[in-house]
Amino acid sequence: MASAGHQGFNLVAQLNNIHVEDLQYVEQDLCFYELVSLGFLLFGDDRTNAEFALQKLLILSNTHKTGGCGGADLLSKYISVNPRNWRAQLVEALAIIGARRVLRKLGFDWNELHQHYLPHIGELSLHIHPLLKALYRVCERLKPAQAGQLVLRVNEQRKGSDDHLRFYDFAYLEIFLLDWISRRIIILGDRVANGADVDVLLEFFKFNDMDALKTLLIETIVNNAEKGGMRNTTADQISTDNKAAASGSQQIYKPVKESATSTSIRSCDLTISDRYEVRRERAGILLIINQLEFFRETDPSLKQYLPNKPLSPRDGSNMDKERLKEVFTQFGYRPQVFENLTHIEMMHRIRETVKLSFQFDSLIVCILSHGIDGSVYGSNSIPVEIVEIEHIITGDMLLGKPKLLIIQACQKDESPINERRKLYMDPHRFGDLVKAMSTVPGYSAMRHTIEGTWFIQELCDAVHRFGDKRHIGDILIAVNRKVSERRGNKNEVMMPISSYTLRKFFYLPSRSN
Repeated sequence: MASAGHQGFNLVAQLNNIHVEDLQYVEQDLCFYELVSLGFLLFGDDRTNAEFALQKLLILSNTHKTGGCGGADLLSKYISVNPRNWRAQLVEALAIIGARRVLRKLGFDWNELHQHYLPHIGELSLHIHPLLKALYRVCERLKPAQAGQLVLRVNEQRKGSDDHLRFYDFAYLEIFLLDWISRRIIILGDRVANGADVDVLLEFFKFNDMDALKTLLIETIVNNAEKGGMRNTTADQISTDNKAAASGSQQIYKPVKESATSTSIRSCDLTISDRYEVRRERAGILLIINQLEFFRETDPSLKQYLPNKPLSPRDGSNMDKERLKEVFTQFGYRPQVFENLTHIEMMHRIRETVKLSFQFDSLIVCILSHGIDGSVYGSNSIPVEIVEIEHIITGDMLLGKPKLLIIQACQKDESPINERRKLYMDPHRFGDLVKAMSTVPGYSAMRHTIEGTWFIQELCDAVHRFGDKRHIGDILIAVNRKVSERRGNKNEVMMPISSYTLRKFFYLPSRSN
């Protein structure tokens, strides 16, 4: 496989090899469904262009059953409205809709495109407007009946209007979205979604319990506003109800700036009696990533991150997995278990779990793997920095909610990662997090090949006994003591470590009777 830099060079070279004459064959190779999606992604970011694409697609809808879509001339029109960057946007759009056959005919390698454009991640894009990509994902996830309910809902809100779209095939929801964009029923905002207004969609998803779709749109707006340095402006333009939903709490912590000369101590309240509200029926997800088997990544661009020696199987880890499930389900947590994930799959799975956790009161993430100082390994032997995992689970979706990150992995100082990336953002976003690690930096973590690891087994014992009776900080102190008292066959010892940024007491909900 080519290195990342060489891949980028190949991609640019292939882009330049696309000629205007190729576009008619691209349209001929696309079915009507694909052409609708492509037209939506390419034309949807401008009202006038959206209206043009809408009319073209409505005409084609009457003839597409008789054959291909040749002669649509959508792509030639697109060149005229975007003469400078049409190749890059076209290829990204084709990658998003998964038009592999067309891309292969154009000379592209799907694996390279997949790594470059990440078409499976809804809120990230390079050239296509980020909200268009997210909305395309919405169209893919909604069934025609659900899409029909959405269209009817929007039409009901516009009862005074008699110019509803005369089109009734809800399987092509993108056509309706083009209509709503051209009428400013929904607004995409600028390139970083600043000024976006998709409240009509968010309200529908909210009242129909489609939290994952609601979260996708909110996260797309917030994350892209962060990239553009306009996070506060964009957040103000989301409706109050949806802004609260994005934070996961009606009360968002906001620091108060006091005068430097003030001597008042009124804000120093030493009565700490508040606790997080964690209800059994909404306790949250218990995500367990159980790394049992490892292989060595073959991508040359990642070779520098591989450990010196192959990683051995983690015999006994299934005992930890089963014990974690057994203990935390008593308190209402919903286990989701994934095994042998690569470093990319691991990060993606954590992101997806955070999105789903939007509707719950807390989140527990357990990673059982090999590790090195500050990192844990994916199944492909590529390390992931723990600080990156913290960054994901402390995002805007879970502000004000307690999160517990449990890391069972060695932390010897053998990291191939030479430079730590600094995350420049508001420190308050890292609040409400507990990080419990099996060992202090620089040391190994003990694991019995049959009974499981010292740390996880002692943690589960303590949570089973005291989970709904004692604050999680007290429980971790007890775990530290119990683990430190253990001795291995060769007199091995171990010392766990935990840290937290909690602002309230964190008790697990009452267990089932």
